[in-house]
Amino acid sequence: MLAPRQGYRHLTRDEVPADIELPLLKQRIGETWVWRASALFPEGETGESVWYWRKRFRRHRADLTTGSPNLQMGTYRDWQTPVPFLLCHRLVAYASGDAHEVRRLLREVRYLGKKRAHGHGRIVRMDVEPWPEDWSLSREGRAMRWLPDQDGLRIVRPRPPYWHSHGAIPCCEVGDPTTIR
Repeated sequence: MLAPRQGYRHLTRDEVPADIELPLLKQRIGETWVWRASALFPEGETGESVWYWRKRFRRHRADLTTGSPNLQMGTYRDWQTPVPFLLCHRLVAYASGDAHEVRRLLREVRYLGKKRAHGHGRIVRMDVEPWPEDWSLSREGRAMRWLPDQDGLRIVRPRPPYWHSHGAIPCCEVGDPTTIR
């Protein structure tokens, strides 16, 4: 949400992404730093399922193409992609930073997830409240997010944009034992 406001644009794999500034505290871990914010965790009763995202070639629109469309591969191929989804009443995350600014920004977040542009992942309400303990990085000796770890099995960029390969380092998985507090 903040990326476009900070001049962020679509990047190629070779471009170095600029850091997106968030109203959160930073934590230095070894040679890198991360935002003090945990992953999202479902709370209470949940349900999991798979929904299928389908695309079919519309034969009545074939006259808009030139030549004979290849229905086995490419643009005109039919596909059915499984999209896992989670039904829950509440997601919880922990962060350290400017609570007033976080509240202001979160008011603008309406959807969450991959297919949000198609109406999936709607957020009904969001609350920001103080918490007596700092669980933004670890809780009871377990990682609450991807944390830099030389022995980690996941190679990931530990700060946004997470998908970009530049700056990807070995990290531990969420829930792995950690000594970071």
